[in-house]
Amino acid sequence: MEHDAPGRRRNLLPQFSISSAPPGVACIIVAAANLQQNRWRLVAAISGVAVALFLLVLQIAVLDAARSKVTALFDDFNFDVIVVPDTYQFLLTFETIDRVVLDEARSTGDFADAYGLNVDVVHWMQMPSKKLAYLFLIGLDDPGTFLRDNTIRKGMAALISPHAILMDAYSQPDVGPVSVGTKGKIGDEHVSIAGQFRLGLFFYAQASAIVKNTEFPRLADRDSGTISMALLRLVPGVDPQQAKARLMKVLPSHTLVFTRQELLEQERNYFLTTKPIGIMIYLGMLIACVVGAVIMIQVLSTEVANRMKEYAVLKAMGSRLSFVYGIGLAQAVLLGLGGLLPSLAAGGAVLWYIQYRTHLDAGLTLRLILEMLAITLLLAFFAGATVLHRVRQADPAELY
Repeated sequence: MEHDAPGRRRNLLPQFSISSAPPGVACIIVAAANLQQNRWRLVAAISGVAVALFLLVLQIAVLDAARSKVTALFDDFNFDVIVVPDTYQFLLTFETIDRVVLDEARSTGDFADAYGLNVDVVHWMQMPSKKLAYLFLIGLDDPGTFLRDNTIRKGMAALISPHAILMDAYSQPDVGPVSVGTKGKIGDEHVSIAGQFRLGLFFYAQASAIVKNTEFPRLADRDSGTISMALLRLVPGVDPQQAKARLMKVLPSHTLVFTRQELLEQERNYFLTTKPIGIMIYLGMLIACVVGAVIMIQVLSTEVANRMKEYAVLKAMGSRLSFVYGIGLAQAVLLGLGGLLPSLAAGGAVLWYIQYRTHLDAGLTLRLILEMLAITLLLAFFAGATVLHRVRQADPAELY
């Protein structure tokens, strides 16, 4: 605290008139003046809030990016309903269904087209370095109107040789070169990279590749009469839920049927609710919020305890209790915003690096900024509601 003389404490109310300012502005003026009285404590408080919000920025961005990435492959296809094995949990399923499911779906009259999709994890050896890695192998039928990604569509046209593959340009560096013309082996089969696509499916393996379904059984040692899943496109005007119900009556009991939205929710829930990665991120977000709120509560508690006489003076002067509360709430908001700005600046730089190295869509977006602003204000209001009830104890009679 500042002092005019030894043992004498200076009044910490602002040394200017606030009577002519609107109540909201006056609260902010007094709150800012109060916070600046002890600048080292202010810097420490803002730093603590900034660290908590910085961690929160990273976790929310990574969570949103993961939610988008786990459905990235499905997002590249036009389909309305999907048939999968009854053991299905997420995209990387090792069980299969009979290819005849495609014909059974067409026979219902609800579907305009059906498409087979295969997935498996195989061993990849890059030549001549002989680097070994796991490869997420994707087998596709003739794309027709199912493929949304023009890069993959054009790449499929380049798969003329039975030993040609498309390689993900976002494969991890330890896989080795993935440029066109690079040689490698899938199992015992020699292959050559004929083109590239961009997905970054590192949730499943270190690299991913696309081949035609005519070559997939040989490369993955899979029965040519089976597929991993069947993608179905509805006849215009047909209701997805009704088509799903009719299809389930004609399919074998060991299959499951999802609408597009149900499948996407299944994928996200598996990774972000069932798997540890999602649970850890959610827990980290909770801890960051708690730390930020505790710091604000601690600072506000100290402010209220040190300024009880000043709050009593304001009440004696006829100030409404809402105005006194407004000062404390404004202090919490200023603390939060003071920590938010550096956390966004530092978070933006770190997220750029994460995006550069992992190809996750984890940049600092306007949506993320608005989310962080809303969270910061909620934490400030919570801190204010927790502490400011003590202001009622400020009794003007104690001044005499």
